Amino acid sequence: MLRMLQSYWQRTKRTPVRIIIWLCPLVFALVCIAYMSSSPAIKGHEVDAFFEGYAIVASFSISFFVPMLYEIDQQAGRYGNELRSGISRTILFIARFLFIALLLAVIELLAVLPFLMFLLFTGITVHIFDFLCLLALCLITLMSIIPTYQFLSLKFQYSGSIGLGAFFTLASLLLGTTELGQNIWYFFPYVYPIKLVFSYAKQTLSLEELMMFGVFSIFFMFISLFLFSFWYNKWDGTVKLEE
Repeated sequence: MLRMLQSYWQRTKRTPVRIIIWLCPLVFALVCIAYMSSSPAIKGHEVDAFFEGYAIVASFSISFFVPMLYEIDQQAGRYGNELRSGISRTILFIARFLFIALLLAVIELLAVLPFLMFLLFTGITVHIFDFLCLLALCLITLMSIIPTYQFLSLKFQYSGSIGLGAFFTLASLLLGTTELGQNIWYFFPYVYPIKLVFSYAKQTLSLEELMMFGVFSIFFMFISLFLFSFWYNKWDGTVKLEE
């Protein structure tokens, strides 16, 4: 498994993927820092505002980041190298999931660290427990939707992944930040990244409820991995645009 992860990383060499991994989270953090330095509107709520913004941006960004990673293999041999490698396709699908999840964790840390330094240097109070809870909520809930975007990327490439990603993000904003989804949002795990972060910030859900939905996210992640890896085992390597 470790060799497979190393192989996936080597394939990103000289591609825009590495630029996105290192540059985009730093730019996001700097934009947040610049805004918070000039606006008193969120004074005292800097941490909440940062993670709320991150949840929104990341929920959509993952829809083009995942197909970007798959595009490397699609261009190299139309997925033939993997599909004919002799390695179990289930292992391949899970290994790719782990690789994307690790990159997602790195991106989140790269965004969080400069922001945390800004808070410490400016003397803004940081409640470590709240900070870590928001960090974990973002990572766990975003990880849970990776398998769906793996499927969309393989079957429909950018068009399907980004299209549904935009829909999920808009739906999450409506169901997760307004009263529209008050009684139905918990049926849609794709809403969790935004809904749970906003709920934690506004304290509209108890810690026990947040932990419960975090467990639901993990359960949804495993179910998605099982279903989509089963599909991957029968996939012929043809994307929808080629049919």
